[in-house]
Amino acid sequence: MAQKTGTLKKIFLTIILLALIAIVFVLMGGGDLLKSAGKKLEGAGQKADTMKLKMEQTGEKTKKTVEKTVEKGIDAVRPGEKK
Repeated sequence: MAQKTGTLKKIFLTIILLALIAIVFVLMGGGDLLKSAGKKLEGAGQKADTMKLKMEQTGEKTKKTVEKTVEKGIDAVRPGEKK
């Protein structure tokens, strides 16, 4: 049977490494980096909302146009109602 002593050691060292990386990130000014990234994401979200509204309005206009065209086509195809 294989011994599993190495796995616990690897997990412990990984936790220590992640903690050190987090400390270095904070000391190097990571908070400012996160703030600027958050502002960029917020701006992108607002742009996405405005684009969504524009697309919905365009879709409604297109839907009305397509419905009118389909109704005209249906009226033209109906048999027995020729003028």
